[in-house]
Amino acid sequence: MSLAVWRDISLLWLIFLALIAVLPFGVIFYFCTRGMRRLRQLAVLYLPLAQDKARLVADKTDEISRKVTKPVINAQMKAAQVDGMRKAIFTGRRNSWTSDRKV
Repeated sequence: MSLAVWRDISLLWLIFLALIAVLPFGVIFYFCTRGMRRLRQLAVLYLPLAQDKARLVADKTDEISRKVTKPVINAQMKAAQVDGMRKAIFTGRRNSWTSDRKV
């Protein structure tokens, strides 16, 4: 066997080793792309349903929070009105719009 034959055998051996080193990455990439395609199919199928449920939860949460906070806000508003009336009656303070008017 001549040197050219050994050269060809060594080139084939190096090509085989490179193929073994690169092949797992190719397989991983192939299955990743298949998985991403399947994930997109599932997302198109289930995301609208999840968005509808999330919107429903957000609407109900907003509605309930308004119902819970409305009495507290109304009580604070009435307290501020009573305090304003008390100050106006007992300290003799007048509204600014009445003192500026010419009658």
